[in-house]
Amino acid sequence: METQVNQSTGNKKRPLIIGLAIIAVLAIGATAYAMFVDLSPRELYLKSEMNTFKALNESFEDSFGDALALSEKQMEEAYKSEASVGVDVDPAMFGAGGMEAALIGSVLQNSEFKVTTQHDPKKEEGSVGMALRMNDADLMNAEFYQNNKQTAVNVPAAYDKNVYFENSQFGDVMRKFDPAYQGMEKLENFFKAVDGDLSEDARDEAFEEFAKVYADSVKDENVEMKDDVDFKGEKLRELTVSLSEKETKTMLVNFVEKIEKDDEILDAIAEQSALQGGLQTGMMAPTGNMSKADAKKEIKTLLADAKKAIKDDLQVPGGMKQVVIIDGDDKVVSRNVTMKIGANGEEAVPMNYKSESWTKGDVTNSSWVLNAGPENETLLVDVKMESEPKGKDGKKRDIKAKFEMTENGTTEGIGFQIKGEGTDKKSKWTANLVPAGDAPMELPDMTLEIEHTGDQNLDKDFANHDYKVTLKGNDATMGDINVGLNIKTKTTFGDKLKFPELSEGKAVNVAEMSDAEMMTMMSEIQRNIEQFIGENAQMFQ
Repeated sequence: METQVNQSTGNKKRPLIIGLAIIAVLAIGATAYAMFVDLSPRELYLKSEMNTFKALNESFEDSFGDALALSEKQMEEAYKSEASVGVDVDPAMFGAGGMEAALIGSVLQNSEFKVTTQHDPKKEEGSVGMALRMNDADLMNAEFYQNNKQTAVNVPAAYDKNVYFENSQFGDVMRKFDPAYQGMEKLENFFKAVDGDLSEDARDEAFEEFAKVYADSVKDENVEMKDDVDFKGEKLRELTVSLSEKETKTMLVNFVEKIEKDDEILDAIAEQSALQGGLQTGMMAPTGNMSKADAKKEIKTLLADAKKAIKDDLQVPGGMKQVVIIDGDDKVVSRNVTMKIGANGEEAVPMNYKSESWTKGDVTNSSWVLNAGPENETLLVDVKMESEPKGKDGKKRDIKAKFEMTENGTTEGIGFQIKGEGTDKKSKWTANLVPAGDAPMELPDMTLEIEHTGDQNLDKDFANHDYKVTLKGNDATMGDINVGLNIKTKTTFGDKLKFPELSEGKAVNVAEMSDAEMMTMMSEIQRNIEQFIGENAQMFQ
């Protein structure tokens, strides 16, 4: 990030500026967690933001509550999850392709890929087993196991024992295969990385703190109110929030400083960065080897650079203006944010974000529109959703979106439409690409269908979810297309997990093998692979 800011050319500054603009827009959603008795325009505005956020959060919980609850439980309790993926192919698709195509269709129709995950978050230990099945029998399987000390791999078709190494020996193992290896010396625990996240309470507390930063940035003099403004045939209240350039930049600096002072957030980010082999900055890949302490120092450096960029390079001529309309329940039903952003030495880029949400009868209409960029180089993101109740506890939704880029007077783009209905127990959705722009591109005649059935009761320690994903359409060369994936998942808690035993006779430590022992093992692996290919020659042909 800091590299982009310190470049002298405007084009290299623009990614940072766009990023800061997004932060500014997102900051609008942060609200003060307090209730007021005699509401001034500022207090009414902050209350309306809080009410709107709570309503959105409740809507999100209603839509994804089962998935969120399952994810939370998986981060706290040991579980076993089995997922199978089968292919459903219309044989007629391969009729014109001859015998080879028919064989491919037969193999796909009779094959299944299975993944078994076991994870104990308290012990930070887990395994992932994969199996390719044909005609209801395992053709090939493999298992990856890891804890805080060791990593093991087992592929029975290639070698009949677990091959393992101490995580601290990763560099030594890599140099056995490539003497010039100079990457990561210690392999971090993947399952620890899965667990390394802020707790729900910590996330709520962090949000509340950031909301206070935003609330403190909005003063009484920044907010004006107007009554009886027309919105969809109703007379509602309008609040205008205006922040000067200095106030906008101060708000952004305050957000950065809040992160700088929050050790819990810094520690969580640093731990994830260390587990992933280091930080990724701009176009640079992770360094491959970084401790948590070093990652935390690097994050603080990046934050300091970002703060300096905001103070020295960011330009927000005219500041940021936001107009919101609130209903009788003190919730935002319309939002319009406008600002210009740029950096020293380049022209400021206009940005405009509009959103609306209103209900008529049982139908709720929502829209989100983002325009960004100079007049001759504009990006448009336009999303609309219509939602209404469907049966008991069900929803019916129609979502339309388009993405357009206007350059030199020509607008190109692409869009999609998603329609569906159902509950968390059973639902069906369809998705299609749709034309967008002045000269729409030719789109394939394809429809994606997704059907879901769920049976989840976390109090009884189980969650079963099945999905059928089908691609239907027509292609000029293949004709009618009908391909489906049948995905079945079964998750159970409380079962005793079974992990591989890394003991002498059942496992070999590849890091401690002599060159002669390594050559012997590799020769055996080669023979086993050749034998496997010979026994399954028809599939490989």
